Amino acid sequence: MTLKRLLLEFTLVLIISWIIEFFYMGVKGIFEGTTLSLLEISLSFDNAVMNAVVLSGMSYIWRRRFLTWGMIIAVFGMRFLFPVLIVSLTAGIGIEKVTEMAFSNPEEYAHYLKIAEPLILSFGGSFLLMVFINWLFDAGKELYWIRFLEEKATKLAKVGEIKLIVALTVVLIVGFLKKDSNILLAMILGILLFELVHFIKGAIEYFKRDSISSGGLANFIYLELLDASCSLDGAVGAFAISQNLIIITLGLSVGAFILRSLTVYFVESGKLRELPYLEHGAHWGIGGLGIMMLAQLFHHIPEPVISTVALVFILSSLYTSIKRTEHLF
Repeated sequence: MTLKRLLLEFTLVLIISWIIEFFYMGVKGIFEGTTLSLLEISLSFDNAVMNAVVLSGMSYIWRRRFLTWGMIIAVFGMRFLFPVLIVSLTAGIGIEKVTEMAFSNPEEYAHYLKIAEPLILSFGGSFLLMVFINWLFDAGKELYWIRFLEEKATKLAKVGEIKLIVALTVVLIVGFLKKDSNILLAMILGILLFELVHFIKGAIEYFKRDSISSGGLANFIYLELLDASCSLDGAVGAFAISQNLIIITLGLSVGAFILRSLTVYFVESGKLRELPYLEHGAHWGIGGLGIMMLAQLFHHIPEPVISTVALVFILSSLYTSIKRTEHLF
C-alpha cells in the first residue's frame, strides 16, 4: 500500500461518511461523527502500531482479511453488538428489546450502558494490562527503549514467572479497594481471555495446519480482541458526544478504518522496520490505557487526558527511533 493510495482511501471514507451523516442529521451529524472519528483515532493510535507488529508476521491474504472481515467484526461486533449484549446481561433485558431501545430511546440505552461501565472498564483494562505485562516481562528482549525499567523487567522475567504475579496483584488490589465481586470476576475473565488466546495461538502455530498459514487465524483473533479492548472506553465515552447510535457507530467505524489502513501501510511500506522503538511506545501506551481504564473505577479521567498519554508515548518513541536510525546511518 502506497501513501497516495492510503490518503485516497481516507478521503473517500470521510466523504461517504459525511454524506450519510448529513442526510441523517445535517451539519450536526457531520460534526458529531467527525468528532467521534477523531476520538477513536486518538484513543487507539497506539493500537494501530501494536497491530502492525502482529500483522507483519502474517501473510498477505490475512492482512486483507484484517481490513475486510476484521472491519465487519469491528463495526457491527464491537461498536454495536457488544454494547447491546453488555446492557442486556447487566440490566436483565432481552437483546431484541435493548436493540429497539438503542434506536428508539438512546438516552435510556446510554443510561444502562453507563451503569455497565465498571464491568466494561474492568474487563478491558485487565486484558490490555496483560498485553503490556506480557511484553514488558519478556526474558528474550534485547532492544530497550526506557532502559532502566525495561532491562530490569527482562532480568526479573529470567528469574521466574513474574507476569501472572503482577497481574493477580493488581486484581487483588482493585478487588480489595472496590469490594465488588462482579468487578473482580470481570478482571479475572479479562486475564483468562488473554491467556486463552495465547494458548490457542501457540497450539495453532505448533500444529501448523496448511489452511492456517503462519498462525494467521490465531493472530487475526488476537488482533480483533486487542482492537475490542482498546475500543471499549471509546464505545462508552461516545455517548458524551452524541446520543444517536447510527452516528456513534459510523463515527467510530470511520476512525477504526483509518487506523486499520494505517496499520497495513506501516507493514507494507516497511516503515515499521525503520522505527525500532515504535513498538515500545505502543506497548507503553497500551499499558497506560489499561491502567487508566482501571483507575476510572475510582475516578473519572477525561478522554483528552487518556489520548494525550498514549500520544506522548508514541511521539517520544517515534522521535528516538528517528534519532537512532540517523545515528546508525
